[in-house]
Amino acid sequence: MSSSYSKTPRKCSTCGAPLFYRRDVTTSESGTPRVDAMLVCRNEGCSEPALHLKTEHPDTQSQPA
Repeated sequence: MSSSYSKTPRKCSTCGAPLFYRRDVTTSESGTPRVDAMLVCRNEGCSEPALHLKTEHPDTQSQPA
């Protein structure tokens, strides 16, 4: 028995254009890194171009030696 799986891309709820996943890494003035994960619409003229999913604060102090 064979099966096939086709992943369909997520679509923007405002304009219907495909979305892509983006991770922005920034560092605050105190040196703390922050990673923002979001879905971004490929249509530059969209009224809601980005959907923020989560913010991660990687802990760089607890790296194993």
